[in-house]
Amino acid sequence: MADKKMRITEGKGFQLDLPNGVTVSVQFGPGNYADSDARSQPYNAPQKVAALFEHWGSDLAECAAYVTGSNLTWVAVPGFTGPHNENDDTFYDDVCGYMDVQQVLDFISFARLCKPIAKPAKPDPFSSEFSSNYRNN
Repeated sequence: MADKKMRITEGKGFQLDLPNGVTVSVQFGPGNYADSDARSQPYNAPQKVAALFEHWGSDLAECAAYVTGSNLTWVAVPGFTGPHNENDDTFYDDVCGYMDVQQVLDFISFARLCKPIAKPAKPDPFSSEFSSNYRNN
């Protein structure tokens, strides 16, 4: 089912693959920037609730956007995620948290207008390319 364009993620949120090549992730469970009673629960709490045929919920959620099919290559959604200062991208938010329903809808609306251009990747210090360049310098 991972190849579907709409997916439930671990019983605590969902992902939408938008037509523009951006995937939006909306999460509201343990470990997420959501209601304090939801985020402080054990990690498997949403699955336990689902097993009882009950609903998991929160009034607040976190949202993120990334290039569809990537390994979380983040996409900046103007007004929500991205560099804090347009002249300095050293501090970058990948996730926008504590969003109410209207803000989540706005995030999705703005994300559908984004081009799937991601934040420039920094070299992975554990990659073979980085290690070989480091050893050669």
